[in-house]
Amino acid sequence: MKLLSVSKYFLVVLALGVSSSALPEESKCNNAVTGKVELLPKDILETLMVAADAFCEIQKEKFTTSYKVRITGTIRSIGDQARYIDQCLKRDKCRIYENQQAVQEYLSIPNPTPKKLEAKIKDQLTRKCFISKHLSNRAVDIGTRNMPQDRIALLAKLIGDTEYYVAGKKYRPIVINRSHGTGPHLHINFEPYYFDPSSCPKDHSFTTE
Repeated sequence: MKLLSVSKYFLVVLALGVSSSALPEESKCNNAVTGKVELLPKDILETLMVAADAFCEIQKEKFTTSYKVRITGTIRSIGDQARYIDQCLKRDKCRIYENQQAVQEYLSIPNPTPKKLEAKIKDQLTRKCFISKHLSNRAVDIGTRNMPQDRIALLAKLIGDTEYYVAGKKYRPIVINRSHGTGPHLHINFEPYYFDPSSCPKDHSFTTE
């Protein structure tokens, strides 16, 4: 097991394969991660469990109330993604998304509808063009509604400081504090993505009609 704490509170190294059962008994918190955990890849779940245990322990020591790490979003269906795109196109032309090449394809659709957008997203996936890491199960949303800002900042710090390994390479989660779409949440990306998150290859033509 390779698990290292650089201070009393911040866990920074998690080797792939370490689970909460490997943590010292006194540091365990029951059900520190709740929600759609059954859909998470192993490396992501174990990383979140380490950060969630630390979050629980700090809260027990420093605060009179505690909040759990509540998973509200994992892998996303194409239909759901199409509805999110439809909403954000109307809101701000989807500026929030990293893959603006994919967004430009949506903007080029005459009179876009969720049905047309769903067809376009299906086509993009055949070209390894991903508008969202949720489509490849490399992103997680953690709900923060009603959570105080100091606790949100603490949780984001703990998750961002937790290192994990995939195929011998070290990574850290990328944590973004968001309030759009499904409500207040921390959006967390987990490399490797296995695709270029900013590219939309054009291997063939496609129409929405």
